[in-house]
Amino acid sequence: MRHCRQCVEPDTRPGQQFDESGLCAPCRFHAEAPEVDWDARQRELDEVVGWARQRRTRGYDCALGVSGGKDSTRLAMFAREAGMNPLLVSCTCPPEMMTDRGARNLSNLVSLGFDLVTVNIAPETYRKLMLTGFRDFGNYCRATEIALYASIPRIAVAYGIKLVCLGENPFVTVGTGCGSNDADASALLSMNTLGGGDITPFITPDTPSKLLNWYKFPRPEELERAGVKMIFLAHYIEHYEDQNNAEYAKQVGLEIRTGRDADIAETGCLYDYCALDEDFIFINQMLKYFKMGSALVSQQTSMQIRHGRMTRDEAIDLVKRYDGRVHPRFIDRFCRFLRITPETFQEIAERYRNHDIWMRDNHGEWRLRKQVDDPDGYATAAE
Repeated sequence: MRHCRQCVEPDTRPGQQFDESGLCAPCRFHAEAPEVDWDARQRELDEVVGWARQRRTRGYDCALGVSGGKDSTRLAMFAREAGMNPLLVSCTCPPEMMTDRGARNLSNLVSLGFDLVTVNIAPETYRKLMLTGFRDFGNYCRATEIALYASIPRIAVAYGIKLVCLGENPFVTVGTGCGSNDADASALLSMNTLGGGDITPFITPDTPSKLLNWYKFPRPEELERAGVKMIFLAHYIEHYEDQNNAEYAKQVGLEIRTGRDADIAETGCLYDYCALDEDFIFINQMLKYFKMGSALVSQQTSMQIRHGRMTRDEAIDLVKRYDGRVHPRFIDRFCRFLRITPETFQEIAERYRNHDIWMRDNHGEWRLRKQVDDPDGYATAAE
């Protein structure tokens, strides 16, 4: 396991690429990208908007995926400011999983003057697929993420909408491969977490194919036949990043985390404006920590380093103290939702700990073989 020379991103992230000098893909992209010609991007956006509006059939220019959080709030407002009438699409998690805060934020987004379609998947099916993802992949989001992304183009096709808008390009922000480094989102399914959209591992007698319609991403030929184009809308928004989006969204009514729910020692998350609609994301980050040796704090501090708001030493301190942390109360809730015991949870989670990067110390405690501050811990392309 090696880390980026500039930030704290590891080479264990699927799709991550390091250059010969030891820079991760996002750091290299940030360093080498020429100064953005925002006038040119505005002209490009105007062309996209014009293309979509010319093909409007039911009053909507685009379908935009939202959760009600900081990013989707800014994206929705930007889409409207750009001259589009977006139909917001939210694939919500089951009531047992969704926070009251998340429901209020989604309602706030509607109150700002948008039409919203919510996709509410049968909770029992959702739960079964989460359990399968957790047990068989060490990733409870494996199927639910497909539904999250698939619901947007499926709604677009159903409503005759030609433009699908997503948020940021994950290759540019964290180095996860998605087929482009610009606004083109046509190769979205190449993202590791979506697994190419393959749901065959989830088709069982308990969850037959007929119950999984919302988990089926439209085939490329279906999207082509419907004339649907997919873009990362954030590509056209200047200063689009977590902190700016949060400040903007709070001004128009976003409700953030407070108290223990915002405590980094309990969530493994630096900020009070993240993961507002559900808490299980912290379990997912813990599992990433077991598999990759890094989690949300590594990702968040790396972004701060690139924006010049944090030094690498400051990031290292936060990563070593908080990365992958999750309070047992979140694990207990997760276990109750999946109807498993804490012992079963621990047995499954440990099954996915990567022993190539983890080892037990003299006290029997797990620790990373290579710490983020190891002097020989920089990655190079050759490694």
